[in-house]
Amino acid sequence: MKIGIGLPGNVPGVKGDSILEWARRADAGPFSSLGIIDRLIYGNYEPLVLLSAAAAVTTRVRPMTSVLIAPVREAVLLAKQAATLDALSGGRLTLGLGVGRREDDYQAVSGNFHRRGHRFEEQLAVMKRVWSGEGSVNGLPASGPEPVQPGGPEILIGGFAPATIGRAGRWADGYLGGGDDAEAAKSLYQIVEDAWKAAGRSERPRLVATCSFA
Repeated sequence: MKIGIGLPGNVPGVKGDSILEWARRADAGPFSSLGIIDRLIYGNYEPLVLLSAAAAVTTRVRPMTSVLIAPVREAVLLAKQAATLDALSGGRLTLGLGVGRREDDYQAVSGNFHRRGHRFEEQLAVMKRVWSGEGSVNGLPASGPEPVQPGGPEILIGGFAPATIGRAGRWADGYLGGGDDAEAAKSLYQIVEDAWKAAGRSERPRLVATCSFA
């Protein structure tokens, strides 16, 4: 079992040098990853920018979004940003993605909150094409730095709705969610593995639990 730790970039008012020192200490210690949550209408640091800074002062620990709200972003740009971070970190990026549950985050970017699941599916297809270097978007070649990880950064999909779990089975390398209640998490992970099999996948998904303490 691997244990990661969250970065305090979602704490309003925390200073950048404190976050980078946190990252250095995590890299020197036993932690496997540095996670960060995402919000727009909140006083947090932007996750991909923050993880790029953390990647620059670390060499081992994996930068990880847990999770990034994908549908409030443009797919081609998000794919290029993720590939850039993956390349700069030497292939360490884990891209945890989800649709979010706060409507105000969508209102801030004129996004459609009620169609976020459909948009997310479209984004995943576009990002996979961009990372493969084989696709085009709107008739134009979509390019960027080649990700270090074949096929693009590792993707985890987070959430609890049945649609989310099915989406993880079709598109992701693993699932992110649960963790506070061991028995509930065990039941949820079994549903995830069933979804994996239903999608015709022979490998087991990576299962990641998130827990918050204060």
